[in-house]
Amino acid sequence: MASTSSSSSSQSKSDSAFPEEVQEEVERKDEEEEKGDDARLLETNEANTSDSSRVQTNTGQKLLPPIIRIERCRCVRCDGEPVFSCKQCKQEILLCMRCARRANHPHPLKSFRRNDEKILLLRRHLTLSYHEHIVSCQRSICMETCLESRYARRHFTVCNDRPRQLRDIINDGGVVFNGIGYKGNSCFSCGLFITCMFLHAKRCQLSTCHVAWCEEIRDTFDMTSNDIYVVSDEMRNKCENVHKAEWKKVEDRLRGQLVEDILSIAL
Repeated sequence: MASTSSSSSSQSKSDSAFPEEVQEEVERKDEEEEKGDDARLLETNEANTSDSSRVQTNTGQKLLPPIIRIERCRCVRCDGEPVFSCKQCKQEILLCMRCARRANHPHPLKSFRRNDEKILLLRRHLTLSYHEHIVSCQRSICMETCLESRYARRHFTVCNDRPRQLRDIINDGGVVFNGIGYKGNSCFSCGLFITCMFLHAKRCQLSTCHVAWCEEIRDTFDMTSNDIYVVSDEMRNKCENVHKAEWKKVEDRLRGQLVEDILSIAL
């Protein structure tokens, strides 16, 4: 009987989704994670209550717009402290000790360090800084990031898991975002796209706009109020520097295309 138990324990460790050498640490911290759940849940509920109170107030006949900010990295399942991440998934997969053990994730999980969080936070800010490109850019020659991010626009038109209309995401007079997407949406790509639509609608002045939901967002929310995107000057400057470098590459490609066009006419 002891031999069977030993074999079962060995098999359980070999099937773990994360490195075997951290198995004991996972088990030791599992209890700590459980104790912290109640505190995190209370903190989340208090934050949600505060957000709800803020957005329920009407300005004229319109609702106050949502506040969008990039927050700290959290476990995608329980909002706990992330310890592992998946480098292969396109969607951000961050897991705490306990959720990593229970997730049965198909890919190997790597340790998530403080420097990883800095890189990820910058990437999140950069993503939102490209919101106009994500929702509306039609240039044939543009930043590589723009061309890569247009998948979110195409995906939004065909996704069956997204909210079908704006009123589907309004709860108690407001919309709550988790820093990179609509909080109530299970589809990461569509959550990001909805966030970018709000950022676009904040600045849009067109009487007729082709961007999905733009006119309805402006009709429903008071987009003339304070800026809805909260970002530090440091992070804004970092994003602008990246934009400048990318636009230089675009200008080089445009000049190259112009030279090719002139040569083709001359020939």
